[in-house]
Amino acid sequence: MVSDVRAEEMSAAAREVGTALDEVFAWLAELAGRFAAMHASSVAEQNQLRAADLSQLRASIFPRLTGNPRLLAGTGVIVADDVLADQPHWLEWWQHAQGGTELEFLEVDHDPASVGFYDYESAAWFVVPRDTGDRVVVGPYVDYSGTDEYMLTLAHPVSHDARFLGVAAADIRADAFEALLLRAIGAVGQPAVLANEAGRVIASNTPSKIAGSLVHEAEFAGSPVRVVLNQDAEVRDCAGLPWRIAALRG
Repeated sequence: MVSDVRAEEMSAAAREVGTALDEVFAWLAELAGRFAAMHASSVAEQNQLRAADLSQLRASIFPRLTGNPRLLAGTGVIVADDVLADQPHWLEWWQHAQGGTELEFLEVDHDPASVGFYDYESAAWFVVPRDTGDRVVVGPYVDYSGTDEYMLTLAHPVSHDARFLGVAAADIRADAFEALLLRAIGAVGQPAVLANEAGRVIASNTPSKIAGSLVHEAEFAGSPVRVVLNQDAEVRDCAGLPWRIAALRG
């Protein structure tokens, strides 16, 4: 049984989480628009973008990362094949360096013949926007770049004249949502979790349900509260939602 007070706290937590997601997706829509505009300009000039041209995006990427380091671990654009003249496979991705305040460019293996090839075109955060035109939330999962943190990836499609150009994406630390959850519902009292649509825990206020573990509906004490995005905004659908916040049985 969930008390009225606890239900109110969970609703407040759901609103905070939804607002955080809205803010990240608003940034990704802006970044996607910048990339699409660059491509449109190059087409109008009968040119093709090159990898170095994407450095123009850094003027907006850098302040976004430094302005919200607690939430954003990394962000940038991941480019579809053959959009760039000199690099068939490329990403302009920046992230916080481990253990410091500096930003670093993510170096990955772009050689498809290599064992370490970073095949981002098979990742759900790339496939879903490409195939459906929808935004997507993926995770939580252990970070690719080796921080051993649980991350979530949010991605927004980029297109121009019906051509898919890639995605604008951001990595969010799962523990940032734990901070939101604890602020709204507290670290004591009835345990509660924030879980994705598959029942994978994103955050909780109890050590019995850590990020990445599974929670089943039979463990819920009452109906969960859905996390929703801003319904007034003219935005695309979002795969990977809804998330839910639920109190757990004692």
